Amino acid sequence: MQIDLTQIILAVITLIGALLTRYVIPWLKDRLDERKMETLNGLVSIGVYAAEQLFNSDQGKEKKQYVLDLLKERGYIVDEEHIAMDLDALIESTVRELKIAQK
Repeated sequence: MQIDLTQIILAVITLIGALLTRYVIPWLKDRLDERKMETLNGLVSIGVYAAEQLFNSDQGKEKKQYVLDLLKERGYIVDEEHIAMDLDALIESTVRELKIAQK
């Protein structure tokens, strides 16, 4: 007597696919988003610190543009309004941290 395992194997593969879709893929997306955010924070910090060294204290617009240009060079889209607002907040927060650290 020969047993056909095809249906059982297909059911196991389907179950594994469902588990991957439900748990592994969302977890992986979250991890990638966290890393992207860490990278973005690091780039903003580097840009802010570099701008502080390169420009005078009265050149705030130039400093900010320097940071935005650095982000554009690294592939971040900074032209969309909602993203630009988030980046503004991140840049201002980093500038505040820098000023606190300098005191």
